[in-house]
Amino acid sequence: MNFDFYFGKELIFNKLRFKSNEEALIFLSRKLYEKGYVKEEFKDAVISRERQYPTGLASKSVKIAIPHADHTMVNKSAITVAILKEPIEFRSMENSEDILDVKIIIMLAIDKPHGHIEMLQKIAVLIRDENALVKSLEANTPEEIESIFSEFLR
Repeated sequence: MNFDFYFGKELIFNKLRFKSNEEALIFLSRKLYEKGYVKEEFKDAVISRERQYPTGLASKSVKIAIPHADHTMVNKSAITVAILKEPIEFRSMENSEDILDVKIIIMLAIDKPHGHIEMLQKIAVLIRDENALVKSLEANTPEEIESIFSEFLR
């Protein structure tokens, strides 16, 4: 199943600082809402889902989180990315007792019932590419990050 989604520099944020994962989720959700990609309730749905079903993932060198909410909260599919200046804690999706120091957040807003599964498969390929993850942490502009991620997300 292929579907259209927006991924571009307007939704890519570099060198951000947050005190908590909830603060980061609110920020990214708000950006999606301001652009009309999600309903207002998306923010609360993402936070609630993250508490119940954590999305932290560990690669060899970089920890990431892939928060998302139900497709009914989404107007148009989009992906927003935050590269963090300093890591914030997310619980691991593999074992919710494990805390990961996450430096990359990839928030999915997918309007198809099972679309997030297809996107997670693409992100899994990205996660296995340590070079791409490290390059994204070293990137100076949203355009650089877009270029690195687009190879995997398209």
